[in-house]
Amino acid sequence: MPANTAPIFTSVPDFSAVRITAANTSSAGGGTVGTDIFLAYSPGANGSYLQKIRFSLVESTINTASAACVLRVFLSTQSSGSTTASNTWLIQEVVAATQTPSSTLSASPIDIPLNFAIPSNFFVLVSASVAPTANTNWNANVFAGDY
Repeated sequence: MPANTAPIFTSVPDFSAVRITAANTSSAGGGTVGTDIFLAYSPGANGSYLQKIRFSLVESTINTASAACVLRVFLSTQSSGSTTASNTWLIQEVVAATQTPSSTLSASPIDIPLNFAIPSNFFVLVSASVAPTANTNWNANVFAGDY
């Protein structure tokens, strides 16, 4: 049978999340995983299909304004340690405006559709261009499936 003639389906749904707790001003992929660029997703042993990333504002104190920033999504061969422009690549960025959720006004999530497969040796990293304000953070929620 010739290669790539049958559709591929994921066999196990997958979800992961990470909280962005610090700023990273580099859009070129430089940073330190866990310090200013964060591991949002690790693929399965046979690779994974990435459906989307949802950035959600979370706050520990109601009526706290978030900082306006740029949220970034990268693919990288690094899941720990230092990242550089030679091993980490920007795939999407989006502007996150200031939001002030309250008891009558909810925060608006930001969805980034991905809809592509990644091999098992690539990882999804995320960052924010501005540090979160006190009592706020952005969560990056990854919806995927493993092959």
